[in-house]
Amino acid sequence: MDFVNVKGLVWDSFMVESVFFVSILSMLSIFLASALCWNNEKFDFFPPPHKQSWQYRVFWMLFRIMFIGLVMLSFLDFNAEPLLGSIDRYGVWLPLMIIGFGGATYFSAKLGWDNAHGEKGGLVTSGAYRWSRNPIYVSSLVGMLGWGLFVNSYYVSMILALWALLYIAAPFFEESWLERAYGPDFVEYKNSTPRFLGFPRNMPK
Repeated sequence: MDFVNVKGLVWDSFMVESVFFVSILSMLSIFLASALCWNNEKFDFFPPPHKQSWQYRVFWMLFRIMFIGLVMLSFLDFNAEPLLGSIDRYGVWLPLMIIGFGGATYFSAKLGWDNAHGEKGGLVTSGAYRWSRNPIYVSSLVGMLGWGLFVNSYYVSMILALWALLYIAAPFFEESWLERAYGPDFVEYKNSTPRFLGFPRNMPK
Protein backbone atom coordinates (compact mmCIF):
# COMPACT_ATOMS: atom_id res chain seq x y z
CA MET A 1 0.00 0.00 0.00
CA ASP A 2 1.57 3.30 -1.06
CA PHE A 3 1.70 6.56 0.88
CA VAL A 4 -1.15 8.15 -1.10
CA ASN A 5 -3.51 5.28 -0.30
CA VAL A 6 -2.58 5.35 3.39
CA LYS A 7 -3.11 9.10 3.49
CA GLY A 8 -6.48 8.69 1.81
CA LEU A 9 -7.59 6.03 4.30
CA VAL A 10 -6.51 8.19 7.24
CA TRP A 11 -8.38 11.18 5.82
CA ASP A 12 -11.52 9.11 5.21
CA SER A 13 -11.39 7.77 8.75
CA PHE A 14 -10.90 11.29 10.14
CA MET A 15 -13.89 12.57 8.14
CA VAL A 16 -16.15 9.75 9.29
CA GLU A 17 -15.21 10.13 12.94
CA SER A 18 -15.50 13.94 12.84
CA VAL A 19 -18.94 13.85 11.26
CA PHE A 20 -20.02 11.19 13.75
CA PHE A 21 -18.77 13.22 16.72
CA VAL A 22 -20.61 16.39 15.63
CA SER A 23 -23.82 14.47 14.89
CA ILE A 24 -23.86 12.50 18.12
CA LEU A 25 -23.06 15.64 20.14
CA SER A 26 -26.00 17.46 18.53
CA MET A 27 -28.35 14.57 19.30
CA LEU A 28 -27.13 14.33 22.90
CA SER A 29 -27.65 18.08 23.35
CA ILE A 30 -31.27 17.78 22.18
CA PHE A 31 -31.89 14.80 24.44
CA LEU A 32 -30.37 16.38 27.55
CA ALA A 33 -32.10 19.74 27.06
CA SER A 34 -35.43 17.96 26.49
CA ALA A 35 -34.94 15.86 29.62
CA LEU A 36 -34.28 19.00 31.69
CA CYS A 37 -37.66 20.46 30.76
CA TRP A 38 -39.63 17.31 31.60
CA ASN A 39 -42.43 18.43 33.96
CA ASN A 40 -40.53 21.67 34.54
CA GLU A 41 -42.82 24.59 33.67
CA LYS A 42 -39.99 27.10 34.22
CA PHE A 43 -37.87 25.73 31.36
CA ASP A 44 -39.33 24.96 27.94
CA PHE A 45 -37.22 23.36 25.24
CA PHE A 46 -39.18 20.55 23.64
CA PRO A 47 -41.78 21.29 22.48
CA PRO A 48 -40.50 24.86 21.97
CA PRO A 49 -42.79 27.67 23.17
CA HIS A 50 -43.23 29.17 19.66
CA LYS A 51 -41.49 29.55 16.31
CA GLN A 52 -39.82 32.82 17.25
CA SER A 53 -38.29 31.43 20.43
CA TRP A 54 -34.61 30.63 20.90
CA GLN A 55 -35.63 27.10 21.85
CA TYR A 56 -37.22 26.56 18.42
CA ARG A 57 -34.16 27.88 16.60
CA VAL A 58 -31.70 25.89 18.73
CA PHE A 59 -33.71 22.66 18.51
CA TRP A 60 -33.97 22.76 14.71
CA MET A 61 -30.35 23.85 14.29
CA LEU A 62 -29.16 20.88 16.35
CA PHE A 63 -31.58 18.49 14.67
CA ARG A 64 -30.49 19.58 11.19
CA ILE A 65 -26.81 19.22 12.11
CA MET A 66 -27.53 15.69 13.34
CA PHE A 67 -29.57 14.80 10.27
CA ILE A 68 -27.08 16.18 7.74
CA GLY A 69 -24.30 14.30 9.51
CA LEU A 70 -26.39 11.12 9.46
CA VAL A 71 -26.92 11.42 5.71
CA MET A 72 -23.21 12.09 5.15
CA LEU A 73 -22.24 9.06 7.23
CA SER A 74 -24.70 6.93 5.30
CA PHE A 75 -22.62 7.61 2.19
CA LEU A 76 -19.16 7.78 3.77
CA ASP A 77 -19.55 4.59 5.82
CA PHE A 78 -22.04 2.63 3.72
CA ASN A 79 -21.87 -1.12 4.33
CA ALA A 80 -18.83 -0.78 6.58
CA GLU A 81 -19.71 -4.00 8.42
CA PRO A 82 -20.28 -7.11 6.24
CA LEU A 83 -23.47 -8.27 7.91
CA LEU A 84 -26.29 -8.52 5.40
CA GLY A 85 -26.64 -9.40 1.72
CA SER A 86 -27.88 -7.13 -1.03
CA ILE A 87 -31.18 -9.01 -1.35
CA ASP A 88 -32.14 -8.13 2.24
CA ARG A 89 -30.74 -4.64 1.89
CA TYR A 90 -32.67 -3.60 -1.23
CA GLY A 91 -35.63 -5.94 -0.91
CA VAL A 92 -36.50 -5.46 2.77
CA TRP A 93 -34.60 -2.71 4.60
CA LEU A 94 -34.71 0.03 1.97
CA PRO A 95 -38.49 -0.38 1.46
CA LEU A 96 -38.93 -0.41 5.26
CA MET A 97 -37.01 2.86 5.50
CA ILE A 98 -39.12 4.45 2.74
CA ILE A 99 -42.40 3.22 4.22
CA GLY A 100 -41.46 4.35 7.73
CA PHE A 101 -40.40 7.88 6.86
CA GLY A 102 -43.06 8.19 4.19
CA GLY A 103 -45.66 7.33 6.82
CA ALA A 104 -44.14 9.85 9.26
CA THR A 105 -44.41 12.57 6.60
CA TYR A 106 -48.03 11.64 5.89
CA PHE A 107 -48.98 11.63 9.58
CA SER A 108 -47.21 14.98 10.06
CA ALA A 109 -49.33 16.47 7.28
CA LYS A 110 -52.49 15.05 8.90
CA LEU A 111 -51.47 16.47 12.26
CA GLY A 112 -50.67 19.85 10.71
CA TRP A 113 -47.22 21.36 10.38
CA ASP A 114 -47.85 23.83 13.22
CA ASN A 115 -48.64 20.98 15.61
CA ALA A 116 -45.74 18.90 14.30
CA HIS A 117 -43.37 21.82 15.00
CA GLY A 118 -44.54 22.46 18.54
CA GLU A 119 -47.22 25.09 17.89
CA LYS A 120 -50.74 24.91 19.32
CA GLY A 121 -52.62 24.09 16.13
CA GLY A 122 -55.53 22.08 17.53
CA LEU A 123 -55.86 18.62 19.07
CA VAL A 124 -56.09 15.90 16.40
CA THR A 125 -57.79 12.65 17.47
CA SER A 126 -59.09 11.12 14.21
CA GLY A 127 -57.65 8.76 11.63
CA ALA A 128 -54.39 7.13 12.72
CA TYR A 129 -54.53 9.25 15.87
CA ARG A 130 -57.43 7.07 17.07
CA TRP A 131 -55.01 4.15 17.39
CA SER A 132 -51.91 5.98 18.52
CA ARG A 133 -51.24 9.33 20.14
CA ASN A 134 -47.89 9.36 18.37
CA PRO A 135 -48.09 7.72 14.92
CA ILE A 136 -45.31 10.01 13.63
CA TYR A 137 -42.87 8.61 16.17
CA VAL A 138 -44.01 5.01 15.63
CA SER A 139 -43.62 5.28 11.86
CA SER A 140 -40.26 7.06 12.21
CA LEU A 141 -38.96 4.23 14.40
CA VAL A 142 -39.83 1.77 11.63
CA GLY A 143 -37.96 3.97 9.17
CA MET A 144 -34.93 4.19 11.47
CA LEU A 145 -34.77 0.40 11.72
CA GLY A 146 -34.79 0.13 7.95
CA TRP A 147 -32.20 2.91 7.61
CA GLY A 148 -29.78 1.33 10.05
CA LEU A 149 -29.96 -2.13 8.50
CA PHE A 150 -29.80 -0.75 4.96
CA VAL A 151 -26.64 1.32 5.56
CA ASN A 152 -25.08 -1.27 7.88
CA SER A 153 -22.64 1.04 9.71
CA TYR A 154 -21.87 1.15 13.44
CA TYR A 155 -21.64 4.95 13.33
CA VAL A 156 -25.00 5.35 11.62
CA SER A 157 -26.61 2.76 13.91
CA MET A 158 -25.40 4.55 17.05
CA ILE A 159 -26.86 7.88 15.94
CA LEU A 160 -30.11 6.24 14.88
CA ALA A 161 -30.32 4.45 18.23
CA LEU A 162 -30.05 7.76 20.08
CA TRP A 163 -32.57 9.36 17.73
CA ALA A 164 -34.92 6.41 18.36
CA LEU A 165 -34.46 6.81 22.11
CA LEU A 166 -35.40 10.48 21.81
CA TYR A 167 -38.57 9.57 19.90
CA ILE A 168 -39.50 6.97 22.51
CA ALA A 169 -39.01 9.53 25.28
CA ALA A 170 -40.53 12.49 23.38
CA PRO A 171 -44.19 11.66 24.20
CA PHE A 172 -43.33 11.79 27.90
CA PHE A 173 -41.62 15.16 27.41
CA GLU A 174 -44.63 16.50 25.49
CA GLU A 175 -47.52 15.35 27.66
CA SER A 176 -47.29 18.03 30.35
CA TRP A 177 -47.22 20.70 27.62
CA LEU A 178 -50.23 19.13 25.90
CA GLU A 179 -52.17 19.00 29.15
CA ARG A 180 -51.49 22.70 29.73
CA ALA A 181 -52.38 23.54 26.11
CA TYR A 182 -55.57 21.47 25.70
CA GLY A 183 -56.69 20.73 29.28
CA PRO A 184 -59.51 18.19 29.79
CA ASP A 185 -59.75 17.42 26.06
CA PHE A 186 -56.21 16.06 26.01
CA VAL A 187 -56.68 14.23 29.31
CA GLU A 188 -59.73 12.45 27.87
CA TYR A 189 -57.81 11.63 24.69
CA LYS A 190 -54.80 10.46 26.71
CA ASN A 191 -56.97 8.13 28.79
CA SER A 192 -58.64 6.59 25.75
CA THR A 193 -55.83 6.23 23.20
CA PRO A 194 -52.57 4.23 23.49
CA ARG A 195 -49.38 6.24 23.69
CA PHE A 196 -47.72 4.32 20.86
CA LEU A 197 -49.96 1.71 19.26
CA GLY A 198 -53.01 -0.34 20.19
CA PHE A 199 -56.78 -0.42 20.35
CA PRO A 200 -58.57 2.64 21.72
CA ARG A 201 -60.31 2.05 25.02
CA ASN A 202 -63.03 4.66 24.58
CA MET A 203 -63.24 7.03 21.67
CA PRO A 204 -62.88 10.74 22.57
CA LYS A 205 -66.11 12.67 22.24
